Amino acid sequence: MFKIRDLVKQLNESSKNLSEDNKKIFDEIIVYVRTSNIKTRDAEEFLQQILDSILNAENQGLSIEEVLGSSDIKGYCKEVINTYKESYNLLSLSSEYVMYAGTVIFILPFFHYIFNTIPSIAKYGLNNLTFNLTIDLKLIFQIPLLVLMIIFTMKAVRKSCFKSSSKYYKIKEFFILWILSILLILLLVATHFVFNNIFLFNVNIFIILFIGTILYFSGNYLSEQ
Repeated sequence: MFKIRDLVKQLNESSKNLSEDNKKIFDEIIVYVRTSNIKTRDAEEFLQQILDSILNAENQGLSIEEVLGSSDIKGYCKEVINTYKESYNLLSLSSEYVMYAGTVIFILPFFHYIFNTIPSIAKYGLNNLTFNLTIDLKLIFQIPLLVLMIIFTMKAVRKSCFKSSSKYYKIKEFFILWILSILLILLLVATHFVFNNIFLFNVNIFIILFIGTILYFSGNYLSEQ
């Protein structure tokens, strides 16, 4: 069985043989499929099948719509993706979100620890260095907010696929995404001022990093099965 990275490499190499117009359409398909919360292996194998169909269509002088049997490429992809998801259990469906949570739990507390430790080291030196991470309400609220930001971004990117390529539409989509992103960032900033210095408890930073790592690789494992 091919490893995921081999499937991705093979797909990238084969897609170079597409015509310029079909390459643009296939790039949209790649973005849509890879942001649709299906298992990584299923996504890459599905993309390879579509790519093979498109390459065969080019050799026969046919369009993508003709070879797929549908003029609605997005609808075709969505139907196949839904078919995959029907066979998934709850763990499989949540694998991508587990990865997001693991990433945020690893990165955010790590930087939180670094930014709180640097002033202490600068003032007292390494003698007072500890590996305790202060868990406060600010951190508790920021973690789910960042996870939601990642999920929102992925959904927004997927929603924009196969839409009009006009300059006006792209500006409109960018503006809406920008506004919503700013609102989420403002929420993050607000938590800093509202919940700052409301301490709950201390925990060893390595425990938090371990939890984040386990969640990330668990989600990654489930997404590749």
